[in-house]
Amino acid sequence: ASAPTPAPEPAEKPSARYPAQAVPGITELHRHTLGHPDILIGVVDGPPDTSHPCLTGARLEAREPWWLPAALPDPHGAVHGTFTASVLAGQHGTVLPGLAPRCRLITVGHPTDEHTLIDPHSAARAIEELLQAGAHVIQYTLAHHTASDDADPMLKRAIASAIEAGVLVCAPAGNDYGNNSIAPAILPGVLAVGAHRADGAMFYFSNHGPAYTGHGITTLGEAVYGATPGGGIKAQKGTCVSVALITGTAALLVSLQHHHSRRPDPLTVRDALLATARPCTTEQAHGEPARCLNGYLDLPAATAHLFPGLPPLTRSP
Repeated sequence: ASAPTPAPEPAEKPSARYPAQAVPGITELHRHTLGHPDILIGVVDGPPDTSHPCLTGARLEAREPWWLPAALPDPHGAVHGTFTASVLAGQHGTVLPGLAPRCRLITVGHPTDEHTLIDPHSAARAIEELLQAGAHVIQYTLAHHTASDDADPMLKRAIASAIEAGVLVCAPAGNDYGNNSIAPAILPGVLAVGAHRADGAMFYFSNHGPAYTGHGITTLGEAVYGATPGGGIKAQKGTCVSVALITGTAALLVSLQHHHSRRPDPLTVRDALLATARPCTTEQAHGEPARCLNGYLDLPAATAHLFPGLPPLTRSP
């Protein structure tokens, strides 16, 4: 039987927020850390515009996928990659302050054309590139659709190697109205990220299902400002927005471990985020609790879980 057609999303546009405003508790967490240069975030996404004013002074290295032939300019990928880089590394005091401006960031500007995008060999090589660079947190933004709740063995091995090395891998659950499983978000150990609306209700387009059970978290996925190629800013929506917020939040918590003279442990951060996620209400889930994955991000609770002696953060926006 076919699934019922979901109701349309609200037509009104909510007020846009800067990344720190989009994650309750980040402002207070920034009083303890803006990130640490010893903590490296790796990103597989489109190529960012590194000349954007918000990235001036960022510890950002943009790498090309040297294992692929030279590609044509990728305007769509550049929009995606520039948004992600700004949410993570936008410098404070600029037009767009990001979540973890003092962390290092390496981006692999992977082509987003329909042929290269789904190449599992290239995907695995991009992850290996970031592992070899010493990444603590990896955001793999590209989507590999699968009808079998499985993925290519090369991609699975690359993800498993990252997790075995203690690296946190974050990936969007995807925007296919729950009808598709997306790798690597479905793979064990990966932190899958869903999207809710500004009013707190789940987006109908945010994927969910048994493959995400036990390792997914949801956060805001609309009306979040990010940089655009050429120097501007624009609000975006989707699970790609949510995953950047989760990646930046996780990198801050790993940085705080470092500040407290603890060994950076990204997988402990992942487990704390999942353990403290808040269950959504029936109304927020449109009557289907599985839409919310493990629940909504609760940064104050996760921080208290990881750092019991730290003054409590507030959850109110």
